Amino acid sequence: MNSFEVKLKENTEYLFSFGELVQREREFLSKDQFERLITSNSFDEFVKNLSETYYSVYTEDLKKQKDFSFVMEKENFLTIDYLQKNLLEKDRKLINFLTLDRDIHNVKVVVKSTILGKDLKEIFLHSTYSYESLKESYESGNFEKLEGNIKDVLEYAYFLKPEKENLRIVELKLEQLFFKKLLKYISLSGSELLLKLFRHRVDMLNIKNVYRVKISSMNIKSKDFIYPEGYLPLEFFEEFDDENLDYFASELEKSIYVRMIMEGAFLAFSEKTFTSFEKNEEKFVLDFLSKSEEFLPTLERILFFFIKKRFETRSLNIIFTGVVNNIPKDKIRNRIPQL
Repeated sequence: MNSFEVKLKENTEYLFSFGELVQREREFLSKDQFERLITSNSFDEFVKNLSETYYSVYTEDLKKQKDFSFVMEKENFLTIDYLQKNLLEKDRKLINFLTLDRDIHNVKVVVKSTILGKDLKEIFLHSTYSYESLKESYESGNFEKLEGNIKDVLEYAYFLKPEKENLRIVELKLEQLFFKKLLKYISLSGSELLLKLFRHRVDMLNIKNVYRVKISSMNIKSKDFIYPEGYLPLEFFEEFDDENLDYFASELEKSIYVRMIMEGAFLAFSEKTFTSFEKNEEKFVLDFLSKSEEFLPTLERILFFFIKKRFETRSLNIIFTGVVNNIPKDKIRNRIPQL
């Protein structure tokens, strides 16, 4: 039985979308297909293996552009377009569940670009507003032409007055704003399952940020960066303000976050990267939703489909980048949450 072939319990308004997504389940890659892509030894071999999947629709353009990011952007556009057309008006705010992180990312890019005096357009993600327009608004302090979340986030960043010395603290504040807004949209939906997932995501971000703060020797306390809406309260993190990371990890070794901590901490120290934390966050989300799948209301099932789609295209971009840059296969594999 695939992820949508279960008994429907409510939300009959979404029956057509449900049936359509049942058929679209075949778009997702199997573990074998992921493995074949990872073991590709060249750009041409990657394209050949990709042509045996749903993403064959992009191979001709990929040969021309030699950049996988356009696939991510196209799939993101298709996701938002589908949801805007098929969700009831009362549920459309949940689209922010999938898009808000892009707004936060893009604001971080614009702020960094201004502070460091670098053109960072290549890491800017597709948005309602262009890189240039957001940069102009931020640098002028004029946000009248903007609307919605991106306006709120960019304006908030501007009034934090970021400089090179406090850039990391500003990024932590923006992440807090991200979760504050996300909680608002989830609360409006009334979804208990999305609220549970939200609280787990808060825990994982807080844990990752404890490592970031301590490894970089930032002189700030938990109350300055911990977002308090997770299952682990602020008081829990405050106990470790003056403790080392080994003690922090030992206190969490029996928690459901132990895999993320063990793998993430190793790479954070050995390779100065937090990619393993991020991979295990995505894996946690996929596993959490998969285990709950039989009991998911129809609306949450639709969102889950597109969460999986986003994670998959992100993983394909990681694989593509690794293959064309001759990154060791094990390093690529260790960043893929679907494996």
